[in-house]
Amino acid sequence: MKEKIYLIRHGTTVANLSKRVYGSTNLPLSNKGINHIIELSRAGIYPKAHNAIMYTSGLLRAEQTFFLLYGCKNHIILPELREYHFGKFEMKTFAQLKEDPDYHAWINDKEGATSCPDGESIMNFRTRVSAGFARILEKPGKEKNREKDSIVICHGGVISMIMSICFPDVMSNVFHWQPDTGRGYTLNLLDGEVISYGDI
Repeated sequence: MKEKIYLIRHGTTVANLSKRVYGSTNLPLSNKGINHIIELSRAGIYPKAHNAIMYTSGLLRAEQTFFLLYGCKNHIILPELREYHFGKFEMKTFAQLKEDPDYHAWINDKEGATSCPDGESIMNFRTRVSAGFARILEKPGKEKNREKDSIVICHGGVISMIMSICFPDVMSNVFHWQPDTGRGYTLNLLDGEVISYGDI
């Protein structure tokens, strides 16, 4: 049986506009972000809710994006799909971090075992996101012999990690998968296995 999982990145925040490092900081959408999501929705790029199972990460920017697209529809909050926790690097610019030895230790660790101070490591992030994605694949509440599509409003880093897990040989760097705000990917599944993808 065929089904789809739609991975949609939240709209733009002020930290996106000022190019600050952030993930766990619980920011709202900017006015520009709100208007952009409305424009994309009017352009018809997003999936219809119908009988889809719907998810967010629970962070404010994801909840606001969900509301703009789908109103007050019921949805499941998956904390495992919260954005990467950058610890003491949160809300800083590259100019503020470029001389920080802790930042260089983290960014130069190709294995992903080094945590941001007071934050998490890429390895831990991968484990967390993988667990959240597994919950989506389990499809809680699906009807017998009928697959339901899933719509997920979350974050760029989370989407990048899911795509790298599903398609490990396509991109050399996990974060090359990161979509623009308000965009994302459609995962095509066959009998519960991800087999291909398209852009949103």
